[in-house]
Amino acid sequence: MSLMDKLDAAKEKSALREFEVTITETLRMTVTVTARDQCEAEEIVSENWNNGEYILDADHFVNADFEAAPVKRESPARGTERS
Repeated sequence: MSLMDKLDAAKEKSALREFEVTITETLRMTVTVTARDQCEAEEIVSENWNNGEYILDADHFVNADFEAAPVKRESPARGTERS
């Protein structure tokens, strides 16, 4: 590898940055309940879900979102820098 190739490789590597990527998967299931109103229907299903009556798995997958953000580096505390 020539000196120029090494310099180019070093430039490329120094341009790389770290990112944290959050993956959010969405699962969806529709159930039918009998209730007095929409609010009560949601409460019934929420309680049933909390009690483990509805189990959502890979068969209920509908979407995945990916959101990247640069990794934040902590800066040195003030007064600790050396001259």
